[in-house]
Amino acid sequence: MNMSWLFKFTALLILSSLCGCAGQRMPQTRMSAMAETDICRIAIMPFENRTRDDRAATMAYRVLMAELIGSGQLEVEPEGDVGLFRLRHRLFPGERLLPDQYADLARQMKVDAIVRGRITDIGYDSSRGERDIPYIALQLDLFDVRRGHPVLNTIHRRYGDEYRKMMHFGVITTTTGLMARMSQEIIADWSEKGVGNCP
Repeated sequence: MNMSWLFKFTALLILSSLCGCAGQRMPQTRMSAMAETDICRIAIMPFENRTRDDRAATMAYRVLMAELIGSGQLEVEPEGDVGLFRLRHRLFPGERLLPDQYADLARQMKVDAIVRGRITDIGYDSSRGERDIPYIALQLDLFDVRRGHPVLNTIHRRYGDEYRKMMHFGVITTTTGLMARMSQEIIADWSEKGVGNCP
């Protein structure tokens, strides 16, 4: 009787831990047919905000930048230098660069590529449990400024409770924490596709 209870408890424990890992959405990345992944130095352009949250794009942009710098996978141009370039060329967040602006960017900042981003959805969902669960949807483009063509496009959407390991452990409860985790997944995905990892 006691062994049966122990066996059932162990089986339930294993099943719940497996369920925590199942169904996780990873970044969907499409590589361009002309893509070359010899990219080491990038500039991250401020993200376009397609949400009602005024701070969403700035938060996502800065969190991705911090995670990229922390990973050491790519060398990231400082935010201030990118801001000066945008000011000189009168560029708004999310605005596409013209071909001559790509050449200026490559020449002035010595970058190989830029990252453009769009935050398409962000907020808290109260229908997923006893607490509000954050969610974020975003799209990133990596564009080679030396050759003038796209390298890859990544779409990623996550809920904070998708990281649940067991019971409530692992649930992310803030949009900033969720963006950091999503950024780590995107960086790992890009690394698997050969982007970065420069000497």
